[in-house]
Amino acid sequence: MAFESSYNKDLARKLARAQNPEQFLDEELTKLRSRALELNQAREHMSKGYEMVLEGLKKAFPSLDMNDKNLHGTPNRMARALIEVCSGLGTDEKEIFSTTFPAEKYDDVIILKDIDYNSLCSHHFFPFTGKAHVGYLPDTSKGEQSRVVGLSKLAHIVDCHARRPQLQERMCHNIMESIKNELQPAGVMVVIEGSHGCLSCRSARKAGASMITSALDGKFRDDKKLRVEFLSLIAMRK
Repeated sequence: MAFESSYNKDLARKLARAQNPEQFLDEELTKLRSRALELNQAREHMSKGYEMVLEGLKKAFPSLDMNDKNLHGTPNRMARALIEVCSGLGTDEKEIFSTTFPAEKYDDVIILKDIDYNSLCSHHFFPFTGKAHVGYLPDTSKGEQSRVVGLSKLAHIVDCHARRPQLQERMCHNIMESIKNELQPAGVMVVIEGSHGCLSCRSARKAGASMITSALDGKFRDDKKLRVEFLSLIAMRK
């Protein structure tokens, strides 16, 4: 395990806040052990299910060679992969926004664009991937209560909602709602582009098609000029 990565990403921040770091670490290690065992039990359960899937595929296509060395361990790998790509289900979005900063007098739009994401369609469990563009407008009328957040948190909130069985429409709306509820800005706008495996690999088989969704609130909904500014800024390319 790359402890350095885990430490720098999450554990160091929590340790820095703890009044008793040693006690806190003991408690976290107990939680880690319990959670690791839960996930391993889930992996075993899913692995048995994937074995049944492969057996069903063999029934559908008798020519499938179940002794193919490339299939050895595949149910276990499928189970581990599903736990990884659905890890957003175990993420607390409030924790993502636990640290904010004063907006001071900044009252213009803040945008993080071209955020890569990977998600899983809840209809067919085919992957869909693309880019998210997230923007918000700090509400400076609230004085000291007007807040901004570190840019990495905007990327993390996209991952939080993307890494779960999902619809792009719902993901787009939920990202917007999370930013709205946690930062209470004057406005929020989210645009998501997605290429869907269920469209490119089956049925219509349109590999080049891209789905675009948007969700907006506050001044972005009321002010056409602000929406145009957002769309023009995310359209800019290096």
